[in-house]
Amino acid sequence: MQLRLKLLLLSTIPILVALGSVAVTVRHQTLKLAHQERELVESAYLHSKETELHHYVQLAQSAMARIAADVADPAARHQQALALLSRMQFGKDGYFFVYDRQGNVLLDAQQMGLAGVDLCDPSNPQSEAPANLILAKAREGGGLVRYLWQKPSSQQTVPKLAYVMTLPGWEWVIGTGLYLDDVHDTLRRIDLRAQENIDGTRRRIYGIAALCIVLIGLAGLALNLSDHRVASAKLRRLAQRVVRSQEEERVRVARELHDGVVQVLVSSKFLLETAQVQWAERAAHGPHHVLDQGLDRLNHALLEIRRVSHGLRPALLDDLGLAPALALMAQQVQEHTALGVRFVLRGTAHPLPTSHGTALFRVAQEALTNAQMHAHATQVELLLRFGRRRVSLSVIDDGRGFDVQRVQADGQGGIGLRNMRERIEGLGGTFGVASGRRGTRVLAVLPLQGDNDAPYPGFEPSQVPA
Repeated sequence: MQLRLKLLLLSTIPILVALGSVAVTVRHQTLKLAHQERELVESAYLHSKETELHHYVQLAQSAMARIAADVADPAARHQQALALLSRMQFGKDGYFFVYDRQGNVLLDAQQMGLAGVDLCDPSNPQSEAPANLILAKAREGGGLVRYLWQKPSSQQTVPKLAYVMTLPGWEWVIGTGLYLDDVHDTLRRIDLRAQENIDGTRRRIYGIAALCIVLIGLAGLALNLSDHRVASAKLRRLAQRVVRSQEEERVRVARELHDGVVQVLVSSKFLLETAQVQWAERAAHGPHHVLDQGLDRLNHALLEIRRVSHGLRPALLDDLGLAPALALMAQQVQEHTALGVRFVLRGTAHPLPTSHGTALFRVAQEALTNAQMHAHATQVELLLRFGRRRVSLSVIDDGRGFDVQRVQADGQGGIGLRNMRERIEGLGGTFGVASGRRGTRVLAVLPLQGDNDAPYPGFEPSQVPA
């Protein structure tokens, strides 16, 4: 595993673990707070309900006390009290219920004037259980009773909270109740809001996690791009140093050949020529073809060494510049091979940096060699164009083309093309090759004065030159 990937994982995993822990903690704390809020709301609601019920029963008790003081006849007193209790209603579903000591229902539901009112009757199997709870609580001295009962307004069975007590002096069990469905609705809304808060917090945490991962990825990408740029710059500088070293070595070898081997051969030639003259004087009619043959081979060796020395580093490239060196090379190739080479100069030639001139000269050398050896071309054109901001060299032949993509993808072949490309791109230039049945075109463009605009106008690598 690469170091950069390890660093990415080491920075991402702790963030995910931390955010996951935060999410779990936030969920736990939110649920805990929601439960506490639910308990507080429920306690507050129930307390208010209890206070309200107790207040209603006290009002009924006070009314019963006034009736007991004003009416002496027990039957009339009972009738007047039940009539008053049937009219004492609050809200849509609030009413009083009355039992005697034996558990009989004394207040008729029909006389209350409320639709759907059903009283708890111990003699009815459906209401026996809540009625017994009410009566048992009254016998204990009164208090709150909870049970499920049908709500008159909605006809739904919901929880109900009732307050009952034994009415002193009447031997009655009196009570009233409130339905708790609104309390439960409020509690459900609290639970729903807590769940919504948890979901919203979870989404925010996931968003933060995604943002952190994206930022880490972008930082890694920026680091990779920065490293790539640094590595590319180092490779370019290395390629330039290699090319410079190659050129320096070529100059050294050419100088050694010219100053050493060539001088020895020249002196040897002079000695042989002197020996030949002396031999001719002493034996005017004797055989001297061996000396003639030796001199011929020595002259041939001198010409070959001069050619090799010139190929390693032409003196014209250093003395007169790129254009004369290319013109001389075109002339020499045309004289020594069957290849027709035409050199064309466009624009005003001006001095180039040594690195630029050397790179373009080597591109021309390699392209001419390829046209002669591989393309079997008959005509080649060297087009050197000087512009204000760039200089370009085009080498166009009429030989048989080749598959550029296949050659570039071949790791074993295409070394010459790679060398040409590396030379040009190492100097910040653009290199392109287009080849087909009509020939091959090689284009090298180098910027001048820090201009890196490329490619050269009018060149499309996919087009084969006419």
